[in-house]
Amino acid sequence: MPYQYNDPYCADCSKRKAWIECVLVDEQNQPLAGLSYTLKVRNGVIRKGVTDVQGYLRQEDLPRTVATLTIESQKLTDEMEKRPLRTLRGEAHSTVKADALLQGYSYRYAVIGELCDKAPDIDKWESARFGLPHYHFPKEDEFNGLKFMGEDFNQRHVIEVCPFRAWSLILSHTPDYDMVNAYNLGLMSLLVYKNEVMVDPDKTEDMRDFINTPNTTTSFFYQQCFDLSQSPVIKDSYDYPAIVTDVPFNQRYRPAIFLDVTQSENHEKGDHDTKLFFVENETQIIVAWRGTASLRSVLTDTTYQPIPCPTTLIPDGKSNVHRGFLEAYQCVEKYFNTKIKPIETISIRKNVFITGHSLGGALALLHATELRKNNPLLYTYGMPRVFTISGAKALNSLNHYRHVNDADSVTSVPFDTNMDSWLFEIGGGLGTTLGVLWTVTTLPTVPLQKSLPDFGEVYSHHGNPVSLFKARQIGEEIQYSEATSNFDKKSKTGVIGKKRWRMNGDYKFYLVPNIANALNDKLQKEQTSLVQSLGIDKQRLDDTFPQQNNPNLDTIITMPLDHFMGSQYQAIINNQLLFTVSPEKTPKHVGSKQRFEALTHHQDAYKLNAERNATFIALESKLIQDIKQEISQNSSLKEALERYKEETHELPV
Repeated sequence: MPYQYNDPYCADCSKRKAWIECVLVDEQNQPLAGLSYTLKVRNGVIRKGVTDVQGYLRQEDLPRTVATLTIESQKLTDEMEKRPLRTLRGEAHSTVKADALLQGYSYRYAVIGELCDKAPDIDKWESARFGLPHYHFPKEDEFNGLKFMGEDFNQRHVIEVCPFRAWSLILSHTPDYDMVNAYNLGLMSLLVYKNEVMVDPDKTEDMRDFINTPNTTTSFFYQQCFDLSQSPVIKDSYDYPAIVTDVPFNQRYRPAIFLDVTQSENHEKGDHDTKLFFVENETQIIVAWRGTASLRSVLTDTTYQPIPCPTTLIPDGKSNVHRGFLEAYQCVEKYFNTKIKPIETISIRKNVFITGHSLGGALALLHATELRKNNPLLYTYGMPRVFTISGAKALNSLNHYRHVNDADSVTSVPFDTNMDSWLFEIGGGLGTTLGVLWTVTTLPTVPLQKSLPDFGEVYSHHGNPVSLFKARQIGEEIQYSEATSNFDKKSKTGVIGKKRWRMNGDYKFYLVPNIANALNDKLQKEQTSLVQSLGIDKQRLDDTFPQQNNPNLDTIITMPLDHFMGSQYQAIINNQLLFTVSPEKTPKHVGSKQRFEALTHHQDAYKLNAERNATFIALESKLIQDIKQEISQNSSLKEALERYKEETHELPV
């Protein structure tokens, strides 16, 4: 059948000439000017040009058939690396799209790989081993350009081009407590629990399969952190979006190094099963240590004999350290000496963040102790005691925030007493077993042991506590004799006793006592007045949060279920942070807080208990105030939290 003159796909029709216009802009609707382009039409017509200052191009006298548009790859890549992202992801949030459609133009969203005429050179990127970053180059080896069909001619197309950027975790290297740090480093403590094959990214010929394996450190940093369609997500008990900012692609994270001593060629049967990962970008290095996740790591936990601390960690000669934790830490150097050495060198010139949950927190503390000359910032969650009192005091200069979820059982061990016994000296596992049995049989005497003076080197906690404190309000009623008149009751005569009870309702506070404790010597008087004006009773805080120890809780019994990272610690931090930035998204939290505050003002509220709870309310409010002030002064953080609150929700705890 011969072509008709009005056939829209007729490449040879001289009677049907068409035109096409394109405007190339970034996500901020700023033009992409000075880019060399090629427009190829199916019948062999090739048009070349350069976008003008408005990012505009137009070609006329074209057959109305299939055409493709490509851009000179290197200049496009280099230019898009400089362009920032819009805050919220997805076309639904694109102001470029809304404006284009309002003006009657066609709209497209494109990543650079869909426009490049060939593979660009990417700084410090080995395409042969890693391929091209998938999100930006979805058809890795194909550079066919954007396609326009016949119906796309004779109109203007606004093309919104995704910047060539990568996600970077927002982490602030500050001695002050930072809840975003707590959230993001908590995610790293979850990520290190993921099982994966240990590979050396510097030696593996093809990393593609490892990058594409979900729920691994490799896929998180080399796939999710390049996928700009959404924030990276850690999947655990719930889905947790990371709080991230976009950076030029050349400032991306380098491949994460995951180390598992059980996958070492020389691993000795029965030895520890320590695991960690570390990863760096241009400004930071993150180290995460795995917690208790196997029977072997349980044995590590229970080998709590205090032994002399190596002078390489603490040179005072008095400190003792948990034997199991120390040996688990040292086995990493035993099997991966050359692999972990770069951490110390890198931490000299970059901000170092160290984290871990449970046993991982203990190993993280040992690591931070070894690197303390390089000013590491340490955030731990549900960690046990590691050092005896001398060691904990020797590390006062180490910036460490230790999260404790109310009555988390693991934070109470080893007990804060002298845990040594000659039974531990018996060789092999028998000594450990007998030592544990000795501890169990002497548990009833622990309170007496703790009351004795100079009872040796007792185990102590290190770090500034961050207490996820479940508070109760106590009610009080004065009881009178039956014959007491109302007049006598008013004069408080005829009192025979007082009745107290737990009122119906509780609230889990997010308390950082260090906010009140951090008093500068030069401004101590003024800051003390400020603390008092905020309603914070520092003496009550000191009584509740003793140095080097766990808080004095309202919860009576220890709670093993409080220990879980994904369903407890991370969920609580998520809810508190979301409440801070978007309280309307946390109705359960808001309701619980309001009900508890009402209890503290109830006529039956026990005064001393109510005053303590009022101090907690003031301290938590000060934390929220500090966070909001930081957000108002940091545009990158503000944008990141806008994304975060869009992607998360209040979680059941």
